[in-house]
Amino acid sequence: MIEQEQEAEMIRDEILNAAHQRFRTFGYGKTTMAEIAEDVNMSAANLYRYFHNKQDIAAACADQCMADLHTLLKNVINLPDLNATQRLHMFVQTAMRYYYEMSHDTPRLNELVESIAHNHPRIIHQRNQKIESLMAAILKQGIEEDEFQVDDVSTTARAVTKAIVMFSTPIFMPLYTLEQFEKMAVDVVALIIKGLRKTN
Repeated sequence: MIEQEQEAEMIRDEILNAAHQRFRTFGYGKTTMAEIAEDVNMSAANLYRYFHNKQDIAAACADQCMADLHTLLKNVINLPDLNATQRLHMFVQTAMRYYYEMSHDTPRLNELVESIAHNHPRIIHQRNQKIESLMAAILKQGIEEDEFQVDDVSTTARAVTKAIVMFSTPIFMPLYTLEQFEKMAVDVVALIIKGLRKTN
């Protein structure tokens, strides 16, 4: 039973890798279930045993990407010897670089994001909740180390996350170079930190 589950998981991963490559190359709209099935050497009927439709495949790809991003950001939270200001800067830069690289690696990413936002909004909400939770951890560090003055951590974490949303929105990525984005991120975070700073 365990071997069957492991084999099924390997096949699902193979399907997701093939789908992701198709989405990157041809776009979400022009990719069909039959083409994905052909790429993994199976019939379309067999593919439907693993995913109900193309939307489910896109959602699984998005879940995978969000899990990768969460791991990267959690690593920033766990880095030693950083104060809250340094951690917040690194947090935003890490997220921004992840999305920037992904959008340039997947030029038709916006098409996929629009589909996910329309058909699987829970993925977007879950991503936001996880980022807000990690942001709250940074704010709590700032409070504990007498660096930030925050009355409501949850509300502030949500507000800060909304303030940096540009750096995790693929539609903006083609408009600027990476260096320009990095500079904008530094400036925005500096302004946020100025508002969070504890005043004597």
